[in-house]
Amino acid sequence: MPTTARCRQLAFIAALCAAPWLIACGRPQTAPLSEGRETRQGTGGQASAEASFEVQTEQKLEPLTPQDITLYLGVMRAAVERVAHPAPGDRDTLQAARQLASAGTPANSGRGVPTPEDAKLLERATMVAIRMDQIIAEERGLDGRTYRGIAAAVESAISGADPPASAGESTPAPPESPTPLQARLSELRVANAALLAPYRDEIQKMLAVVRNPANLPR
Repeated sequence: MPTTARCRQLAFIAALCAAPWLIACGRPQTAPLSEGRETRQGTGGQASAEASFEVQTEQKLEPLTPQDITLYLGVMRAAVERVAHPAPGDRDTLQAARQLASAGTPANSGRGVPTPEDAKLLERATMVAIRMDQIIAEERGLDGRTYRGIAAAVESAISGADPPASAGESTPAPPESPTPLQARLSELRVANAALLAPYRDEIQKMLAVVRNPANLPR
């Protein structure tokens, strides 16, 4: 690939990754999925610890239930089907993002950063490409934070790794002893992995489809 074209592609991918944060900075604190957040009552240390944990991760901080797994599997199965047979609007979004990548990227146009319209398009393209399950969850009227918390718990247990840190947080070097949050997440991975064992192969196959970076427009 010519050097100029490669640089333009890299600039577009960087803009694609940054788009959700550009959108968030320019709009009220809402999201396509409803953002339910449970208010914890009481003044005990446990409630304070739970609140601080929630600042650091969206993952569900209690063991998964059979109902959680049923919900996740239903959404992901529908997402796999939608990726295989995209809706006309999905195809249009990806095509528009590809056109932006090849001919109308901020780097190519001299604008430096995406416009709000560019950012909205790139955010939606990212959802279509690697977060189709969140689109399905939205269309089904599910609470956004609840679904993402379940998805993070499932995928952490399947991968055997902690979920990514919240936006804007750096990932420090592992301490000699785990933090309370790391200890909690480790315990949850073990418990959740046992419950998810019968579905492990299916979930891994679905993740390979729904979270495939090759789906991103370029």
